[in-house]
Amino acid sequence: MKKKFVLLTVVAIVAALSLSVALAGCTTVDMSKAGPEEIKAYGKLVVATSPDFPPFESLDDAGNIIGWDIDVAKALAEKLGVELEIRSMEFDAVLSSVAAGKVHMGMAGISNTAKRDESVDFSMNVFDSSQMIIVRADNTSINGPMDLAGKTVAVQSGTIGNWLADMDEDYAYETNDADETVAILGQPATVTKLSSGMMAIQQVKNGQADAVILDKLPAQTIVESLNKEGGAQLKILETSVYDDAYAFAIGEGNSSLKAWIDQALAELEKDGIIDELNAKWFGSEE
Repeated sequence: MKKKFVLLTVVAIVAALSLSVALAGCTTVDMSKAGPEEIKAYGKLVVATSPDFPPFESLDDAGNIIGWDIDVAKALAEKLGVELEIRSMEFDAVLSSVAAGKVHMGMAGISNTAKRDESVDFSMNVFDSSQMIIVRADNTSINGPMDLAGKTVAVQSGTIGNWLADMDEDYAYETNDADETVAILGQPATVTKLSSGMMAIQQVKNGQADAVILDKLPAQTIVESLNKEGGAQLKILETSVYDDAYAFAIGEGNSSLKAWIDQALAELEKDGIIDELNAKWFGSEE
């Protein structure tokens, strides 16, 4: 009986340990409130991105995520003395992952807007951008934003371009000198929403859409790449639809992380690191 009692005791201990390990594996960490000290203790800076937005983030030939945002993320992780973990996802999921505390930051060429600020907070603005129109090179019917009326417009889902094409009241309208609310672009007949800017522009190239609304630098990078492959089939109109600015997304109310990021970015600027990255990814320090 004594041996049986010892055996049962050992079995009970092993079962308890197994249960505790299983429960530990189910434990999730809410990263939305983590400040710099908590991130240091965690040992990793976890960043969400969508690698379909060159030159801010994209995949190289080996499948590695590269880009301006990624290099800045590496510099921030180095300042914290922690590893960098990049989590790849579609753009639509980046901000929701930040809001849900699944990551510390979102870095994906994210425009800092009042609508997005309702669910997350933002660092200081890091990059000025514009929403541009891309059409086929032989298109003569679309010469500006108002010419999108009645057309088929392809966009990357969840972006400013998406909201503009959907005629969202917060983006597609402005107040003129007569205090009247007027549209800043013609209302498309159809809006095709896709998971990446590249897929949207491919729709125009293939004749499935009349135009794309996309951020300026990704538009330039993608159009240049596609034109190099198949001739000058695409062009970007000179007139922008909407001007905005990018920032890094963090958890709502996370003032300690915001203050640290803003200070770290100021230091990277002072040390010339930002200029180096601008020259590396955009061919200019500006």
